[in-house]
Amino acid sequence: MAIQFSSVTLSADGKMKDFLVCGEPSDCEDLEGWTAYEDFTAQFPEGTQVHADVDTYLYGGEDIVEATPEEVAYMTIRSSRDYRFLSEHCHNIGSSEFDFTVGGQPFSLNAII
Repeated sequence: MAIQFSSVTLSADGKMKDFLVCGEPSDCEDLEGWTAYEDFTAQFPEGTQVHADVDTYLYGGEDIVEATPEEVAYMTIRSSRDYRFLSEHCHNIGSSEFDFTVGGQPFSLNAII
């Protein structure tokens, strides 16, 4: 079984936040409910533009399944203890980016793959 999860970097007004999430987010709605997303966007007024860079990874092999929140927590612990965890133990399967406004809707998606 290959667990799919993503590393997300949010940036706005010179501030950045990195965190891991389940699956492969393609807009801000996919990030809602994640504490890191909620805390980051809460510090900005409505209308602030936020940019998201997404790197999607697989951990393991065989059939692909979306990581559970518990598995994401485990991957977060592993990556915090070993800065090379994602690059040496996981397979990067693609990158994408999107922009959104705080309190608004996503307005672009660009697959980089």
